[in-house]
Amino acid sequence: MLIHMSRRSYDQYCAVARALDAVGERWSLLIVRELLAGPRRYTDLHADLPGVSTDILAARLKQLEGEGLVLRRRLERPANATVYELTERGAALRQVIEALGAWGLPSLGEQRPTDAVRAHWVTAPAG
Repeated sequence: MLIHMSRRSYDQYCAVARALDAVGERWSLLIVRELLAGPRRYTDLHADLPGVSTDILAARLKQLEGEGLVLRRRLERPANATVYELTERGAALRQVIEALGAWGLPSLGEQRPTDAVRAHWVTAPAG
């Protein structure tokens, strides 16, 4: 049984509404995007999500854990760190992230001076 951390819901018997209940909060899908590459430490997630506050990042990670999309685990020594990683259900969001990226690519335009950029965000459009 999944624990829903957020009280906000569309309260609609609709698969799209239920999906948005799980990942529709601001920053949620960008966190998933970062975790698609593999487990990440909190500090690394925060560094690669410019503009997110630590409170929001912590809240979104907790919500995604509650939805069964992300799990937190402790690495053994010598790493001795806590990482966040996608569950199988969370990893299934890859196709959603890829579809959103393909859909958004035509509106990307020129980079603005205020735009943050990370090398791993840049993907070449398929052939």
